[in-house]
Amino acid sequence: MALIMFNTALANTNRKSALLISLILLFSALPGLAQVPTSEFVRFVPGDQQWQGNLQTAIVSYEDDTGRQLDLVAAVHIAEPAYYQALNDYFKPQDAVLYELVAEPDNRPTPGITPPDSPLSFIQRMLANFLDVSFQLEHVDYLAENFIHADLSPAELAEIMAAKNETFFSMFFSLAMTEMASEQAARAAGESSPSALTYLSLLNAMAAEDRGQAFKFLFASELGRSDSLLFQPEMEQSLTILGDRNQAALQVLDLTLAQDTVKRLSIFYGAAHMPGLERAITGQLGFRRTGQIWLDAWQIP
Repeated sequence: MALIMFNTALANTNRKSALLISLILLFSALPGLAQVPTSEFVRFVPGDQQWQGNLQTAIVSYEDDTGRQLDLVAAVHIAEPAYYQALNDYFKPQDAVLYELVAEPDNRPTPGITPPDSPLSFIQRMLANFLDVSFQLEHVDYLAENFIHADLSPAELAEIMAAKNETFFSMFFSLAMTEMASEQAARAAGESSPSALTYLSLLNAMAAEDRGQAFKFLFASELGRSDSLLFQPEMEQSLTILGDRNQAALQVLDLTLAQDTVKRLSIFYGAAHMPGLERAITGQLGFRRTGQIWLDAWQIP
C-alpha cells in the first residue's frame, strides 16, 4: 500500500519534483537525498564537447588512532559494468564490507542473475535500460565472504515507519520541500536554475543528433548536483529511509570494529547516506579523513 501511495503521489506532482524522485532512486536502495556534506561523494565532470562528461562517485578514506582504515564507498545503483568490476576489485582485500540492502541478511543477490522484480528494482532496471547502463544487483559480488549485511530488513523498515506514522507520501512531501529550498537558495545566489533538467535543456536534448547520449548527459548532470541539495541533519534523522538505516549500518560497524582481526573495512552505501555516516564516524568514533579517490560510474559518450 505504501508503494501504491508513493506512485500515486508521484503521478500527481509537477514535472521537476517527479524528476527529482526518479533521480533519487539511483542513489539509494530506497529513495534518499544528500545534505550539504563535509566531503563530496558524487560529482559530474563535463567533457570538452557538447553532451560529454563523466558521472563519478567517491571512495573517501578515514583512519582512527589505532591505525584502522575505514572507507566510505559511495554508490550509484545503475552504472556501467566496468564501474562495478572496479568496486569488486577494490573490495577483495578488505577485511569487511558492510553493504546496504533492505532485505533479510541471508538473502543475497547472485552476480549475473536478475533478482526478482520489486516496484523499486523495476524502475531502476527501466532507467538502466533507457540510459544504456547496468543494474548494481546484477554485477556486484554480494556472495563474497567479506560482505556483511548492514541494513534493515523489510519488516524492520515497515515497523519503524509505522511507529513514526511515516508514509511514502509524507516522505515525498519532505523531499519536495527540500527541492524547493534548494531552488530558492540558488535564485538568491543569482543562479538561474540549480537543475540540469529544464524545459530548454530537454528541448535541446530532443533535438540532439544522439538523443540517448544527450538525455544520459542531462541525467548525469542532475545526479552530480545532488550534494548541493539543502538537506539538513534533522530531516535526515527523521526519515526512516535515511536516518534509521544509517543507524543500522553504524550498529553493525560497532560490532565489526570490536573484532581484532578487522583492520581495513568499507561501508558500501548509496551516496545519499554518506554525509550522515561521515558525521557519525568522525564525530563519534574518532576517525579522521585521510584521502579520497574518484571512480567513473558513467562515461558519456
